[in-house]
This record gives sequence, structure tokens and C-alpha cells, in this order.
Amino acid sequence: MVLVVDDEPLVRMYAADMFEDLGVEVLEARDGVEALEILERRPDVSLLFSDCRMPRMTGPELAEEASKRWPSLRIVLASGYTDVRPTRWPLIAKPYDAAILAGIAQGQPPCHATMMAAAPRG
Repeated sequence: MVLVVDDEPLVRMYAADMFEDLGVEVLEARDGVEALEILERRPDVSLLFSDCRMPRMTGPELAEEASKRWPSLRIVLASGYTDVRPTRWPLIAKPYDAAILAGIAQGQPPCHATMMAAAPRG
């Protein structure tokens, strides 16, 4: 089960549809707060796939909290921005395609070609 989190409805639907086309069950949340509420109720979620920039709680903030509460949860972040701070979770660039999501759904870490080279800010 994948939980797709994005504040942009069309982007969230796009990712959810791609995972569903791969045969993966999907839940959706519009922000990090809603995602945590879903994770509380759904222990069958094995992958958190989240946007980085969202209101109320960013993707990295969500990832930090979720990893504390559910240490076995796999987390992958995505962003369309190039100035995202590095995280300890895989961070892929938007737009992504079905091949990237297929690998993530199968438990493969994103390859370096699809990961963002986020530069630290000083």
C-alpha cells in the first residue's frame, strides 16, 4: 500500500494513477497532517511517497515524524524545485515517469540518474 501525499490535486492524482496502473493499492493525502492521520489508521501502508513543499507540514517534516513513529516505513520524497535541502530519504525530481515509480513500487531505491542533486544551503 502506497500513501501519495501532495497538495496539488492533479499532481497527486497523476502519481496515484501511475501506482494504481502498476497494480499497487493507493491512498491519498493532501498534506502531511492528513498523511499522519491516515498512517495512524492504516498500518498496511508500506511506502510514503510525498511532495516536499506543502502547507502545514513539508515533506521532509512529514518524513521525519513518520520515520520516528513507523521506522519500517519506506519513504521517497519528490520535488519540482531544484533548491530543496538534502534529506536522508531518496529525493526524486518531478516530473517523474512510470518507470521510476515502478522501481520504487518494487522496493528498489531510485537510481542516481533520477535523484535530485540538491545542494546544501549555507
